[in-house]
Amino acid sequence: MAFFRGLLVAFLVAAAHVSANDEVAPDESIPPNSPAVFAIPDVWPWGYQDDKGELQGSLITLMDRLSELSDVPVSAQLLPLRRVILDLRTGRAEFAFLFQSPDLDENTIPVDTVLQLNLMLMAMRDTDFPLTLEGLAGKRVGYVRGTYLGESFKADEAVLKVPVYNIRQAIEMLMLERISAVLASDHNIAMTIDAYGFPAEEFRLQEHVKGQKARLYMSPDSGNPGHARLFKEALQYMRDNGELQRIFQTSSAQ
Repeated sequence: MAFFRGLLVAFLVAAAHVSANDEVAPDESIPPNSPAVFAIPDVWPWGYQDDKGELQGSLITLMDRLSELSDVPVSAQLLPLRRVILDLRTGRAEFAFLFQSPDLDENTIPVDTVLQLNLMLMAMRDTDFPLTLEGLAGKRVGYVRGTYLGESFKADEAVLKVPVYNIRQAIEMLMLERISAVLASDHNIAMTIDAYGFPAEEFRLQEHVKGQKARLYMSPDSGNPGHARLFKEALQYMRDNGELQRIFQTSSAQ
């Protein structure tokens, strides 16, 4: 388990050093005191409903803290990942936290980079194929449906891509030999193994993409630039005082 806790520590250290250098358009057409609508991916551990139907997860915690610091009221919609992206692009949601991608950078408005994490390939320890896309050609690789996991994975046509609901499902399929590998962030893998008690010693990992950014994006159609600036200032404050690290550390089940 120490190896996976090490992954989480590396993730937190990277988060502490993200720079905030994205630009926000100067439109002030929406009143700054109107609620900000967030679309949150329904993917554990980022966002989910607990047994009481309440929204939980690291992104819910982050959104609520941004609201507190900026004094901007917020509301959250927990949606499938593909729907989050669609609603952001069409203006049904104002803001979303998503992995950076060229498509989102071009078709929505980047507000700030929140985190940097590593994308990892994971397989069972008793396998001997290379943990690269080339080494996985013709093999089944599980990943969370709709997640952007880098250009090389997006463009790869040799790997058999198997979409799953969450990484817990992917690890269970891996252990049953229904897939050969899992592709996910180090943060997601470490937290899932910790939370559900998977045998960490039975897996091997290989870094696939180093420093994948997760960003706060704003809708080009309905987003409020006044809110965006306040959220960006709040993120910088949280980055400076270590709150971002603490949010993502304490979101892991103990």
